[in-house]
Amino acid sequence: MIPTLQSADKDLGSQAAEAIRNQLQKQTNLRDVVVVPKADIINALVNSGYSPTEALAPGDAKALATLVRAPQYLEGSVSKTPTGYKIDSRLIISRDMTRGQVLPSAQAPKLDDAASQVGKSIQAARRQLAGEEACHNAVAQGQYQAGVTAARGAMAGSPSSNIAAACLVDAYAGLKMDDSVIAVAERIRASDPANIVALRRLADTYRTKSDTTKMLQVLGALAAADPTNIKLIQDVVAEYAKMGHADQAVPLMRDLIQNNPGDPQLLNLAWLVYLNAKDFNDAINTGTEMVRVDTAAATADYYSRLAGAYSAMNQPQKASEAAARGATKFPNDPNLALFRAQTLYKEGNLQLALDAAKKAVAANPKNPQGYFLLATIQGALNQYDDLTNTLNQAKANGADPTSLSQLALQQGSNAYKAGQASKDRADFQRAIKFLQLSDQLQSSADAKFLLGASAFSLGQSATIDANEKKSCDLARTARDAFNLAQMNLPAGGQKYPNEAAQLLTAIPQFTPAVDNEVKRFCK
Repeated sequence: MIPTLQSADKDLGSQAAEAIRNQLQKQTNLRDVVVVPKADIINALVNSGYSPTEALAPGDAKALATLVRAPQYLEGSVSKTPTGYKIDSRLIISRDMTRGQVLPSAQAPKLDDAASQVGKSIQAARRQLAGEEACHNAVAQGQYQAGVTAARGAMAGSPSSNIAAACLVDAYAGLKMDDSVIAVAERIRASDPANIVALRRLADTYRTKSDTTKMLQVLGALAAADPTNIKLIQDVVAEYAKMGHADQAVPLMRDLIQNNPGDPQLLNLAWLVYLNAKDFNDAINTGTEMVRVDTAAATADYYSRLAGAYSAMNQPQKASEAAARGATKFPNDPNLALFRAQTLYKEGNLQLALDAAKKAVAANPKNPQGYFLLATIQGALNQYDDLTNTLNQAKANGADPTSLSQLALQQGSNAYKAGQASKDRADFQRAIKFLQLSDQLQSSADAKFLLGASAFSLGQSATIDANEKKSCDLARTARDAFNLAQMNLPAGGQKYPNEAAQLLTAIPQFTPAVDNEVKRFCK
């Protein structure tokens, strides 16, 4: 089938197509080639609502070839030159529009002469088709070596037979012969840079070989091969995203969205691509349009990602609003509750943040981030008993002990510093509680040293007050505190040797006084 060719001249495309039909019929025997008559093409186009004088899009040309039962068809363009006419064309296999043969460019002073050259090129290209079909059938049946033999036979004497060569690539791929796949596919690509079959096989093989540089080059070529093919571009975009190069997919997505406005599937893809590329402004605009076009797209995940995008753009108010809208619509979603809590905490709304964090933990008791945030908020609100319970609950639900230990260590350190400033025994007692918990979760020299230092300070304070108040309880507190210090300071000394040594030297100076207080006041 030879449909109207692309041309800037309104009539030249149909004239060139008819000239090629006539020349091909003159050059061939009816038993070898049946050229679909112009009348059949026109009738099929008119009945399908197409103009018979305009060139068809690639997909429409394939559909027309199938309709008129043509196993191959021609696509191409014709233009006038200073010396005559030029025809660039490609022979396509109807069963798969990605499999074709670029024909030599035809130029001549007269249109019929250029068309005659195209006719001869069609005949030469068709010599490979019987072997290619045999290869195709063999590959379809998993008989890859037979496919190799058939394809090589079809290419004998004409290495540039790219339709058969593409099938040879398929057969090599089936045999897992990656180097052969690359060699043949690159050879096809050299003469036909837009050969989609070769480019797809190269992409698959370079992915297998983890050759990122060549993989990225091939993806760019694949996108350029047919920029109007939405499915092809979607596949390329997905590959870019998988490889962590979503930024290279952004220009492709912008073109797709511009050429296909309002397409829900493309909007969803663009939304994810922009997010991965950290193009948050375009992501927000696209996401807004996506849920306008398809309200079902406004899922809990959408609101979480939208809030995250606003947060990344340093717009906490809008992030909070997005999370709140999502939490209202999906009140049991743990991610939205957690994000809402994080946003409120950053804004300083601690009580609201506390409530949201509790909801996040209740919705997903296995999410360690919820516990960490809840514990942090409880610490900021001085809810130390609740904080301790949260850390123990987190441990029971499988949260990372190291991280939990660090949280407890931080609380203990803060309490110790507060005690040093206030000289309040309650601060040192709180420090001891959290430092013991930190050491239980994961033992560390930091926790051991601070625990010993806090215990020493507690013992020192209790010793002085026990004497003044003649208190047995304080005397015993001092004795127990110094014992606790002596137990932990040696291990803490591994990291803080000088400080630990000073405290250990000081403890014996208090021991006689403490023993005397216990003896006198505890009767």
